[in-house]
Amino acid sequence: MTDRTDPEHTDAATEAATKFDFGAATRDLTGWQKALIAALCVAYTAFHLVVLNAVALDAWVFRAIHVNLAAVIVFALYAPFGRPGNRITLFDYGLSAAALAAVAYIWWTLDALIMRTGVLMTTPDIIVATLGIIVVIEFTRRSSGLALPVLAAVFMAYGFIGPWLPGILYHRGFGLGEFTTFVYSMEGVFGIATAAAALYIVLFVTFAAFLQASGVGEYFMNLAFAAFGRMRGGPAKVSLFGSVLFGMISGSGVANVVASGTFTIPVMKRGGYKASSAGAIEAAASTGGQLTPPIMGAGAFIMAEVTGIPYTTIIVAAIVPCLLYYLAVYTHIDLEARKRGIEGLPASELPDLKALLKDGCVLAPLGVLITYLFAGYSVIAAGSWGIATSVLVMLQRRLGLDTRLLIVPFLSVLLSVNLVSGLSANEHGFVAVIAGLVALGIGALVQRASGLGAAVKGTIGDIGGALALGTRQCLQLAAVCACAGIVVGVIGLTGLGGRFSALLLGVAGESQFLALVFAMIIALILGMGMPTTAAYAIAASVIAPALQRMGLPVLATHLFIFYFAVISTITPPIALSAFAGAALAGAPPWETAFKAVRFGLAAFIVPFLFIQNQAVLLDGSTVEIVRTCLTAAAGVWALATASEGWFLGRLPVLFRAGLGIAAILLIAGDPTTDLIGLILGAACIGLRTATARRATA
Repeated sequence: MTDRTDPEHTDAATEAATKFDFGAATRDLTGWQKALIAALCVAYTAFHLVVLNAVALDAWVFRAIHVNLAAVIVFALYAPFGRPGNRITLFDYGLSAAALAAVAYIWWTLDALIMRTGVLMTTPDIIVATLGIIVVIEFTRRSSGLALPVLAAVFMAYGFIGPWLPGILYHRGFGLGEFTTFVYSMEGVFGIATAAAALYIVLFVTFAAFLQASGVGEYFMNLAFAAFGRMRGGPAKVSLFGSVLFGMISGSGVANVVASGTFTIPVMKRGGYKASSAGAIEAAASTGGQLTPPIMGAGAFIMAEVTGIPYTTIIVAAIVPCLLYYLAVYTHIDLEARKRGIEGLPASELPDLKALLKDGCVLAPLGVLITYLFAGYSVIAAGSWGIATSVLVMLQRRLGLDTRLLIVPFLSVLLSVNLVSGLSANEHGFVAVIAGLVALGIGALVQRASGLGAAVKGTIGDIGGALALGTRQCLQLAAVCACAGIVVGVIGLTGLGGRFSALLLGVAGESQFLALVFAMIIALILGMGMPTTAAYAIAASVIAPALQRMGLPVLATHLFIFYFAVISTITPPIALSAFAGAALAGAPPWETAFKAVRFGLAAFIVPFLFIQNQAVLLDGSTVEIVRTCLTAAAGVWALATASEGWFLGRLPVLFRAGLGIAAILLIAGDPTTDLIGLILGAACIGLRTATARRATA
């Protein structure tokens, strides 16, 4: 398989990531500072794994270490202003000292803090809370840009000027001590969003880092090229499939675009796609990765914390909407290829699919993860034993053994889960890992693999690299969750959420549709310029209560908000994912953004179906679920076809309008609208087919 990257596009990827996804330039540390930060990166994720699986630690202390140790690493890795340089400055040492002091203070005075926070605060409490908030703001600015810190600053100002504001914005006002100690507590910075980040997001981002270190990410991309590369518009379909796999593991749309777009965008351009189309396809595909179970770009974890709905229930409900989104993007890609006559890649540039399928057992970590999740074990157990199985993949690759040996730990999990239900998750995991080690050991003896010591040493190095990579990929998420906690804390302290809910209900009246449109606009605005996790966390605290007071289901409401928070990254005027794709493709940013919206158009309509018909979330009778899913799929296809304006040649305006109307009727989810939509759509297709045949006769 040929190399699909070159220095030019690697540089473009780095520039895109820096420009659109981070607030400051990365330092190139040297000497003991580089070694210290590398050790901290390894220690950060290792600390989370130990606490989650072995050592009990108070939740407040755990979350404080999670936020502030990440801040220390960011202050070292990212320069505050101007050129990055290669040394940590005194200013950064001061911020790091403040972060560590806050952790020490919380740990040392924990029992007293629990009793007096926000009520009987002391002067040291106020000083530590104030410094802690400053640390969070600067931490977020450096790791994710200005948008969220500015929003947090506006909300903090609101906490003090409320007595002078009119109407719904009025509140009695708060003193510095009352405000800061409340916000820098389990009600604000260390609240629900940070809880999800510390408990689940770090774990699954680390799992993704282990997959990447064990070669599974490369396997995904090769599998995508082998499966779709020969098809019409093959490079774009490779991008679609590969971006799903990359995208589900990250809470940042821009990171998804950069991670997979470096490989796919150059190939799409060489295949015949316009630069703007290549960037838009990558942006739409990568953005949809955050809608893809089982990880959903960390959003599912925050949703589970906020709603109390089991994680597995959320990811099952998200399956059909995700498939509908990707059906729409796939249809757009295919029609674009038809219009431009873009064929697949030559076989000489593609890997052998049969050989890749033989290596399919490298996916054992994913199999273990999913098995644990649906066997009823905790998310933490599933992620932890998925990581352990990834270590077996690393060792197998180092030894050069047959990948089919990796089926042993997966089968061990299946058998032990199904046959020995009395065992705990830890006991199941030990059974699987020991069975895997035995299988690899026997394989090494049979094959007489040499260099066993070197393989073990190399695997230990791979583990350290994966832990460090996991930390770097967690930093932004830790920052935005903590900073979003400031906003959520202010909303809770001032009662703004309840008053905003009353305002929304008052404006919308009895119209659920109007309330949903307002909710969509707010979620889109919040998501522009800030990561999805923060946008969802803030929008859920402001919008969801109002929608639920109208009688809308909890899960459908939160998925509705989450979808629009996700697709805000391809929505102009601040379409960061689309702009990153344009930077990689060398295309005009606005043209790329509007094309990305067109490719992802279904995501602006399907969420309304969540509310109208719960069957699309797999909640209902079998007949209703099948009918709703099939008609929704037909509607999504019709919408994409009408949008592209191509079916058996260029579609006349009348046919496009007819298909567009049929699409809306089919997606609406009501039996009557489904029937009318089917009749109208079938009539449009039939007439178009007849006219196309007459034209070619």
